[in-house]
Formats: sequence, structure tokens, C-alpha cells
Amino acid sequence: MATPDRDETTRATVVRVLSSPGGRLGVTVGPGGTWIVLLLLAPLTFMVVVSFLEVSSQTYQILAEPTLDNYRALFAGQGPIWQTPFFKALWLSYAIATVSTLLCLVLAFPLAYLLARRGGRVFKVVIFLVLLPFFTMYLVRAYSWVLMFGPGGVINSTLLTIGLVDEPLELFNYGILATVVGLTHAYFPYMLLTLYASLDGLDFSLVEAARDLGASRVEVVRDHIVPLTAPGIVGGSLFVFVPSVGAFITPRFLAQGKLQMIGILIENRVNGTYSIGYASAASMFVLVSIVAAMVLAFRYVSIEDLGGA
Repeated sequence: MATPDRDETTRATVVRVLSSPGGRLGVTVGPGGTWIVLLLLAPLTFMVVVSFLEVSSQTYQILAEPTLDNYRALFAGQGPIWQTPFFKALWLSYAIATVSTLLCLVLAFPLAYLLARRGGRVFKVVIFLVLLPFFTMYLVRAYSWVLMFGPGGVINSTLLTIGLVDEPLELFNYGILATVVGLTHAYFPYMLLTLYASLDGLDFSLVEAARDLGASRVEVVRDHIVPLTAPGIVGGSLFVFVPSVGAFITPRFLAQGKLQMIGILIENRVNGTYSIGYASAASMFVLVSIVAAMVLAFRYVSIEDLGGA
């Protein structure tokens, strides 16, 4: 009887291992799971650990001494808790993110409805125009809005040239309005594509039946379209709200130092005083609050429904 050579034995062993339930699971989940652990869970775990440790102000070394001072520092100050820098930055971030989300929803919904009804060449042209800015860097898109705002920006210069105003309007200076416009422009495609996916699965014969039975356009939208596309509305809102809360580049360019959103506050504490414990605690607070909002949203909309109605 011939003895199998070494290569055949190795090949048979590999095939036997990969054919086992554990081997198939490892091949299927292993690569993705490895990236999740390295790029998500490991940094998150490090941030959680650092938020509960003390950092030496002399050597900037992380000390293995558990403490809650990083979390106490978030709300430490002379006045009430709502006047602390962290609370004001957090409140401002939530307010700007909420307004940006509502603007994206109001602007994207009619366009997504049109795309779902028309399709064809109109769909291709609109989608190309919406996605065209994505071919440029996010930094370039944010910087392009810098040229629009400010006392000498395009908006104020145009108003002065045509004689509508005698001096630059402060409304179009750098600040909250410029930041909201920048965030709305940056995350508008996420809302549009999510709403389109939801509206594209809608049975429009129901809409036509409601109209035939005497329902007005407002009643059709309120009683039929909005409830049936609720998963898309919730999903698109999450895709806009979550990154807007932690936005850094847009407020850095378009606020010109006038606003301190939570991302800028954390960056200033890290680069200014190397308070990585404070920054980790602030990040954890924001993360937990966003996860709580997502859990609340997913109680009413399952994640499988986010791609369509």
C-alpha cells in the first residue's frame, strides 16, 4: 500500500479543518470579526479604560489608579451645571445636529418622492448631481462654504452689489447658520438615499386610491406616506444626526472659533492640556447618549426596515 506524501496529508488536514462547523464559522466570520475587534472594539475599550484612570499632569503618563475625577470634571465649575463648558458644548451640538437633521429631512423628502415616482433619466441625473460633491474631499467641501460666508463672502458681497443692504449682514457671518448649512450639505445625500430606498418600496396604488376617495394631498402625506416610510425617516435621521453631533471639521472652518461644539471641545482639551482622561470621559458621555437614542429608535423601527418600507 502506497504511503501518502506530506503535501497530500497537509491538504487533507486543511480540508478537514475547513469543512468542520468551527472551520466554516471561522472562514465566514473571522476576517470581518478581526477588523471589528482591531478597528472598533479595541479603541473603544481603550477609551473606556482611560476615562476611569488618572493621567499624570507632570509626565503625561496613564497611571493605573482608578478614579471618577474625569467624569466629575465634566460638570465642575463655579456656576450651575448647565453653565459648564461641557454641558454648553453638548447642548449646542445636539441643537445644531437636530436643526441640520430636520433641514435634511425637509429638503430630501420631496426630492426622494420625485425620484421614486419618476425614475429613468431624471433619477440618474439627480443622483449624479447629489453624489458629485462626494468625489471631492470632505475638507474641500467644508472650505468651499468659507468663501460663501463672512463679511466679505460671496453672499454679503452679492447683497451689497445689488443694493439690497448697505453693510454686510451679521446673519451671514461665520457661526451657527454657516455651520448648519455646512452640515446639511455634507450629510444631505445620506438622508436622500435612505428616504429613496424607503419610498421606492412604497405601493403608490394606495396613494392613488386615497386621492380617489377624496383625501387631500396633505392628508395623503400625513396619513399614508409618512407612516409607511417611517423606517426610512428614522434611518436617514440617524445617519445625519449622529455624525453631526460629533462634527469637527465643519464647525472648525465655518464657525471660525465662535462656536465650541463637543468635537472641538474634546480636541482643545487633548491638544491644549493633554487631558485625555477628560476627553475620554466626554466621548463616553456622548457615545452613551447616542446609543441610548438609537436603542430608543430601534424599539419602533427594526434595522432590517431601514433599507425600505
